[in-house]
Amino acid sequence: MKPFILLLIAVVPFVACKKAAKVSPQKITSPITVPTSNPITTEIPDTLATNAGVKIQIAKDSVNTDETMLLFYKSANPGYDPMEDARYFAGGGKVSIASICDDGTEMAISRLPYTPGKIIPLFVAAKTDGQYLLKISYEKSFPADKRVWLRDTYLKDSIDLRTGNYPFDLTKADTNTFGSSRFKLVIKTGNGQQSINLH
Repeated sequence: MKPFILLLIAVVPFVACKKAAKVSPQKITSPITVPTSNPITTEIPDTLATNAGVKIQIAKDSVNTDETMLLFYKSANPGYDPMEDARYFAGGGKVSIASICDDGTEMAISRLPYTPGKIIPLFVAAKTDGQYLLKISYEKSFPADKRVWLRDTYLKDSIDLRTGNYPFDLTKADTNTFGSSRFKLVIKTGNGQQSINLH
């Protein structure tokens, strides 16, 4: 009987140790959330470099011409500022052109802040009836994607002056063909194929 008892004693502690080592798995009751990131979109700002500029010219022929200049500064006053701008004064030339700032002043040289799609009215006049031409005669620091739209509210037409000139007829008896209400500039980024609202 003694050998049998010794064998039983040796087995029991071994089984007890194995049971003590068993660990029950824990249940996860809270939902697992996976963090997501928003897609990153890069938008190219529609801006102009400081001191970017453009001259718009009216021409009867190669001799009889006049110009108005626009210079863009972020801190510029949108109205007339005698320290920065040059007012337009009618001379004895056969053609005349001026830009019109926010306070209605006619300008020969206008410094203004750039706002995409901002409307800049133009004043045009001539001594006689006839066909005249509007075009860009000079530009500085204008990127390739900028468009200089000329809007003709009389004919309900528009053209990007960076891609072509604009011939038009002026009749002294019809005040709709000249003055400050016919032509407007709209400067903004575009692909050159789009049109602008004419109204």
